[in-house]
Amino acid sequence: MPYLTSVGRWRRLATLLPLLGVLSAATRAAQPLREVVQQALDQTIRSRIELPEKPIREALDDLEARTGLRFVLDATAADWMPYGEQTRIAIVMENVSVREGLGRIFAGLGLAMRVADDRIMVEPAPVLERLSRRLTLDEVATLQLLAERSWSSAGKGLAIDLRLPPDQADAARRLDDAVARAPGASAIEQLESATAALGWTWTPLGKGIVVYGRAEDVSQRLDRAIDVNYRRVPLDEMLVDLGRRIGVTVYFEPGVLQRVSARQRNVDLIQRHTTVRQVLELIVGNTGLAYEVGATGILITSPRGTAEPPPDGTPRDPGPVAPGSIDRDASRVVAILRIPVGTDGTTIDFLIRADELPEEFRQLRARKMPEVIEILRQRLRE
Repeated sequence: MPYLTSVGRWRRLATLLPLLGVLSAATRAAQPLREVVQQALDQTIRSRIELPEKPIREALDDLEARTGLRFVLDATAADWMPYGEQTRIAIVMENVSVREGLGRIFAGLGLAMRVADDRIMVEPAPVLERLSRRLTLDEVATLQLLAERSWSSAGKGLAIDLRLPPDQADAARRLDDAVARAPGASAIEQLESATAALGWTWTPLGKGIVVYGRAEDVSQRLDRAIDVNYRRVPLDEMLVDLGRRIGVTVYFEPGVLQRVSARQRNVDLIQRHTTVRQVLELIVGNTGLAYEVGATGILITSPRGTAEPPPDGTPRDPGPVAPGSIDRDASRVVAILRIPVGTDGTTIDFLIRADELPEEFRQLRARKMPEVIEILRQRLRE
């Protein structure tokens, strides 16, 4: 049975009926539509509006018909509802601004709204974007509690799982102090502000919340499933695009891309249901680059311990070398086995490292490599 959200509990929300007149008048005055919608959202309307429970898209369509405001529900946002597009909501609004009323309703579902020209985009809020999966019924109830109350009320008795590094001493007290000082009308807004100030983040988890570090958030995003289709795309553009798709900033160590051979600076990669982490590992295996996960994003860098100086000529301290460290030549990728999967062009790449080859194949590679290099030289001369 699709879930009915409890948005009907809020009786202090605004009816939107008079907005049709506002929109019409503004259109006649040739006012930019974005400004018209923003003004409409800031109105306080006293008359009551009540819409019966319906699947979420149908409910927004009814709201659009009653108000003249156009709502566009993001496909990912709909998919992350407890029952997808069949999640049912009821809307009752009276005596508050349209922005505040809709904001509370959407916040209780892990959603947020954004004005784009004449439309109101309904998208995953930061908390749902971090969760990056379908909400459970308990998690919706938790978000609704946090959306309609302040932290001083909602935080009492709420289960809080602190998954922070050992050096984050007295985390519970620090969180309480930060939330108490944080601005915001709801516990969700206070949590967002407080955890950002502490360098942490949070998501709902069952009937409570979990708080963890920013670096852990970045690491979790690397494991999100994505499809990739890159054809002769510059390596740096591909890396930036991968980061954009999971909401992570990609940084580059100065001059690091200059260490990549010319033939490796353009990428052909087609895969379905892979992860950004897997793509990064492929790049590491093919180019010899490395990456580091941190609180601010992903740093593309040279492998630790390389003695090559940076482009400006400043000597690089290679750092201590551990006894018995792995021979880099032994772990170097020497071949890629590409296997087609299905009929749509999808492939899976298996990296083969030098120390994984039997001795006879290593000898064969050593004998054939000069011939291959000579063939390449001849083709370059043509």
